[in-house]
Amino acid sequence: MATFSAQVTDLVGTFSDETALDTFITEGANEVINAMPRNMLERVAEETPVTTGTTASEGHKVLHMLRNDGTIDQPCRRIPASQRGRVADSDDMEYATTSDPAYYVKDGKFNILPSGAGLLVSMPTYSQTSPLDASAISTITNFPNEAEYLVVLYAAIKALQQVMNGKSSSLPTDVTLPSAPVAPEISTVSYTDATNADATVGAIVVSDKIDISGNAPSFVSPVSSSADFAKVTSYVETDEDVELAAAKVQQIQSQISDFNAKMQESTNKFNKENVRYQMEFQEEVTKVNQDLQAEVETFKTKASIAQFNKQQDQALNLANAAKQIEDVIADNGNKLQKYASELQKYQAEVTSEIQNYSVKIQKHTMDYQWLIGQHQNLIADYQRGLQLLTGARAS
Repeated sequence: MATFSAQVTDLVGTFSDETALDTFITEGANEVINAMPRNMLERVAEETPVTTGTTASEGHKVLHMLRNDGTIDQPCRRIPASQRGRVADSDDMEYATTSDPAYYVKDGKFNILPSGAGLLVSMPTYSQTSPLDASAISTITNFPNEAEYLVVLYAAIKALQQVMNGKSSSLPTDVTLPSAPVAPEISTVSYTDATNADATVGAIVVSDKIDISGNAPSFVSPVSSSADFAKVTSYVETDEDVELAAAKVQQIQSQISDFNAKMQESTNKFNKENVRYQMEFQEEVTKVNQDLQAEVETFKTKASIAQFNKQQDQALNLANAAKQIEDVIADNGNKLQKYASELQKYQAEVTSEIQNYSVKIQKHTMDYQWLIGQHQNLIADYQRGLQLLTGARAS
């Protein structure tokens, strides 16, 4: 037969906390013993020597106490400690004799009257300081074979409760969005007149730069409420109220749905603002290019008239000035094109992060629902087993 540890793993899946599992197996064995009917307890009861006033009463599930009268072991009647004086008084009708001995518990010790040694018949109990080793044993010594599966069910229930409690700390964090691209700084387009005493040419007047930094959209992530899975665990483990646990899970699912709706709303708002921004951005670029082109054309006309009075060096100065303007315009155009590309990449990354977060939340919820269902099934099996155990007949 598989070890207790392997049997629990078959029911709950991977569970690596062997120390906790040893404790669960030990607690389960003691709880099943407490639920056993007397006829079953008598099958597996153990006799322990008792020295009156010395043997500790803790850790014993007493079935009866015996005292030898010199010939046979006589059953001791149990009395309250408050009546110990009466059973020690030979004139009292409750007086304890070797043929009619009595015992009581005082200060955590067994006391037998008449004073002497005895035998304590009790069920074995398992200490938490030296718990059963679940990974090393597949059966419990002096324990009913037909009741051992209940110990496994008890341990599996507790193991699932621990896994469920740990789920609250493994929730995915809020969406981590990438940084929004920074609007580029557009260089000022300007022209300085070439010097010529015989020619007068006005300066090209254009906008200083395209101002788009104040209108760039940004994505505002909604804040999600913390999913209180620990409360669900408390309802199941402490209150044993499955209905409240199910209601709490439904509330958590509602919080997740609300967060997804808000996240979709934020995404839609960002997309809308981004479309507007792209249109405004393109309008600004077109307007600047048109204004600049008009000014350049005006300048060229004036320059053509002035060339009649210019020497070769003046023509060269004009060409150099025009080239500088074209370089600035080309550089600004490259910056704006790069910025547009970064905006598209940013939008794609935001969408991807939102989708990944939603998938993680859904997976986490499905896992937790499976744990709750399996936990309820194990509790039902355990309770059914206890009922059968209580009605079992000694074989």
